[in-house]
Amino acid sequence: MPLKQLCLLLCSISLAACTTTLPPPVVAAPAPEPEAKPVVIAPVCRLESALAQLNNTISGNCPSDKLLILAQQMMSNHADLNRLQAQLEALQNTLNDPASQSMAKLLASQLAERKRLTSLLDKQTIATKEQQKRANDLAAKLDALKEMEKDMLERSKKP
Repeated sequence: MPLKQLCLLLCSISLAACTTTLPPPVVAAPAPEPEAKPVVIAPVCRLESALAQLNNTISGNCPSDKLLILAQQMMSNHADLNRLQAQLEALQNTLNDPASQSMAKLLASQLAERKRLTSLLDKQTIATKEQQKRANDLAAKLDALKEMEKDMLERSKKP
């Protein structure tokens, strides 16, 4: 019995401890807002427009940038190779520094090789289609000959 009472006493004490309330947390008073400073927009807008104009003039006229753009376009699988070659030839005449000239020569050789390989691939695709058609025709003829042979054997067996 005393053990039972002791357990009940411990349970009631532990439950009573759960129901006690904690003191409310201390909340700091918000700091007063500083006075709003006047916003100067006009110089910032003029600066942004000047930067945008400068970016347009720099990016549009630099031959080395155009060369890099052509190199990126060549990486596409669906690039128009003839158009890229015409753009590259026109760009080669405007290049001044040796690094850009050698890069343009490299791109031109890669473009020529890609055009050659593309034409070879097209020819090979056409040849493969023709061979497949010929194989299908020969298979159909062989099936017809087998049917004829089967019919002839059946006729020869009949008295």
